[in-house]
Amino acid sequence: MLDWFGHLAEAVYAWGYTGIFAALIIEGLGLPFPGDAVMAFYGVAAASGQFHPIPLIAASVFGYMTAAVAAYVVSRRYGANWLDRLANARWFSARSMSRTSGLLSRYGPLLLIPGRFLPGVRSASSYVAGALRMEFGRFLVYTTVGVVAWCSLWVMVGYWCGEYLDGIFHTLQSSLTYVTGAALVVAVVVWAVRRTRHAR
Repeated sequence: MLDWFGHLAEAVYAWGYTGIFAALIIEGLGLPFPGDAVMAFYGVAAASGQFHPIPLIAASVFGYMTAAVAAYVVSRRYGANWLDRLANARWFSARSMSRTSGLLSRYGPLLLIPGRFLPGVRSASSYVAGALRMEFGRFLVYTTVGVVAWCSLWVMVGYWCGEYLDGIFHTLQSSLTYVTGAALVVAVVVWAVRRTRHAR
């Protein structure tokens, strides 16, 4: 199992709760890091009694939110020019930035909930939300909901299904894209219905 997560995850695991907090800061900054895999790894360790899942989820959420808010604040301060620099950085995809900008412009903060399950959107959304000057309260609420759901999912996947984790992880990585897409469609339909009712 440690070989599958790699030496970096093994080192993070040795740091205890501080390790998962630090790992999710890295993930929240959009750097290339397998945050979902690390959370699942800790979930496996929790199932064996080395950690408790609730503090693991709390540390994950706190770590990710710390980085997400920092990314939002910096991007809000420096705006579109900052996004252009990030798009040219080696760990960011210009396509992901463009895609996330388009989706946030179209769907607003609703995207921040399912977007946490999409790797490209997850890494870029906090930066894009800040550059687009999304209202901070809305950013914080929707991001928190999405992050709590995402962190809880991966920690509990490891906790409940550790011995089958290799197969489950690869299956969920592929299927979550479709599930998230379906959730986004539902959110758009609800938004359209509400808008139609208000128009009347």
